[in-house]
Amino acid sequence: MYNSYFGLTESPFSIAPNPRYLYQSEQHQEALAHLMYGISSNGGFVLLTGEVGTGKTTVCRCLLEQLPDNTDVAVILNPKATVEELLAALCDELGIEYPQGEQVRSKTYIDLINRHLLETHARGRNTVLIIDEAQNLGATLLEQIRLLTNLETNECKLLQMVLVGQPELLELLARPELRQLSQRITARYHLGALPKKDLEAYIVHRLSVAGLDRPIFPARTLKRLYKLSGGIPRVVNILCDRALLGTFVQRDNRVEVATLIKAAREVFGDEAAVRLSGGDNRRWILGLSVAAGLLAWVIGFGVAAWVSDESRFDALKEFSLLSTDEAPPDQTAMPEVEPAVPEQSALASAAAMPERSEPANVTDSLPVEEPASAGALELALLTTGSEMAPAAANDIPGPFSWPQQSDSDLGMVYAYRSMFAAWHVEYDPRQNPVVCRFAESHGLGCLFSTGDLVSLQALNRPAVVSLRTGAGETVQAAVMSVNDEQALLMIDGKSVAVPYRELEQAWPGSYTLFWRLPPGYQAPIWPGSSGAAVEWLSQTMAQLEGGVQLMAHNTYDTRMVQQVRYFQMRQGLTVDGVVGPKTAIHLNTRTRQDLPLLSSEEL
Repeated sequence: MYNSYFGLTESPFSIAPNPRYLYQSEQHQEALAHLMYGISSNGGFVLLTGEVGTGKTTVCRCLLEQLPDNTDVAVILNPKATVEELLAALCDELGIEYPQGEQVRSKTYIDLINRHLLETHARGRNTVLIIDEAQNLGATLLEQIRLLTNLETNECKLLQMVLVGQPELLELLARPELRQLSQRITARYHLGALPKKDLEAYIVHRLSVAGLDRPIFPARTLKRLYKLSGGIPRVVNILCDRALLGTFVQRDNRVEVATLIKAAREVFGDEAAVRLSGGDNRRWILGLSVAAGLLAWVIGFGVAAWVSDESRFDALKEFSLLSTDEAPPDQTAMPEVEPAVPEQSALASAAAMPERSEPANVTDSLPVEEPASAGALELALLTTGSEMAPAAANDIPGPFSWPQQSDSDLGMVYAYRSMFAAWHVEYDPRQNPVVCRFAESHGLGCLFSTGDLVSLQALNRPAVVSLRTGAGETVQAAVMSVNDEQALLMIDGKSVAVPYRELEQAWPGSYTLFWRLPPGYQAPIWPGSSGAAVEWLSQTMAQLEGGVQLMAHNTYDTRMVQQVRYFQMRQGLTVDGVVGPKTAIHLNTRTRQDLPLLSSEEL
């Protein structure tokens, strides 16, 4: 889904063992060298082990591409079988014909295999057997495989074997009954997790192979990625794939930490809490807790010895009562909320709800059947960018209380209708249940973003949010206007003035907004791009500089990249020269006069 958005030719983080994507870290190079040495030394066995997902199978695929042309290879991926089934699978891989039926014995297969190996050896060909997931082999099968190495001439073994498996294979080979096989291993290597210093190079390599030579994982995201994955390549791939999908949905051009954390929750499920909270340090935390308990016991024992008379005991009692008040609960952690989109279940309610009048500044383009109500006039005041009317001097506001919202889905429909109205668009959820598709048909893009209220103010656009009130309830609202003291929200089609502090406390940490799409915009404008979107960018940059450009450039060249980077730096954006939604929003704010803004003041 996200390949064309990022300019990729294929999925860079597929877990398929594609040798083109093998990142040649030091340990992977050593592993490959050990395998090549073991095969070329005419020995018996070569052993490659590693944790799940460290790239063992990918290394083997890379090995196959580097074997000489005179090498015949048999690969067995599912070694869970009987002795006869395993030998029959080897015959199938080597193209050896054998009698059919359940009465065929092991000796028949071995004789046929031996004859075939002698014939191929006489023609100057070598034969290699690779068994993946070898930890699933039992002692009986491993002993039978060892007997196959007895097929030899006076100079060399006729069959080279590569055993690939998880660390359990090492425990299996350590058994006394398998010591003869263990002694025939001429080369062995154990693959571990990627070192922290190699993670960035690993991701850059895979992105480069897929056709993207620009960094989209910031340093802070890579740091969190390593903590979540432990450096296991397969886990890295799964997390990166899901994080890129989330970045595509949010129409961003870099993978932020919040997006990665959300991806981790989706991937790990119940394990996410442990991984996100640093579950690897549980033993250290347990040890620290025990030490703290012992220290408290020692201190308590000393105090008890010191408090020998009643007066000292009373003083200690009074001190303990004063110092054991509970600390206030931590209110900084905000629960993560999925960006909401109206569901089909709300459509029936939307069909029955009364038609509300549109804002006054919408009547130029849309017919209004009913007279404008007070609420609609208030909304019109917002969409024109006017400041909110201050409260009367003699009005003393009481404690703020959030309005009750009985139907959350219907409340979300109302919120999106209000946000569409700010863009001079009439939205009917019964005809267009998919919000973002309908928005694109009117030249608007959906931006699902994470951040606090200040980040929304920086983008300066109305937004739909799912607020969490102090009572533990959820209120779907459209944030239409914000200043330093209060905000004006549309809740269930009615305008509600909310103190800034109340809105800040109820903020969910994510929001959805609309933004005006440039002509021909399908994905972030990367350096070197061309087309209508680049022409728009050229004209916009010329307008910012106060110049008149008769002919726009249609290639995003180095000169324009430097202009964009300087603009991003002045706006406090990520300075990467990539024009994604957030950069485009800031460009629109400074060059267009027909946009709904949260604040009419220039940022």
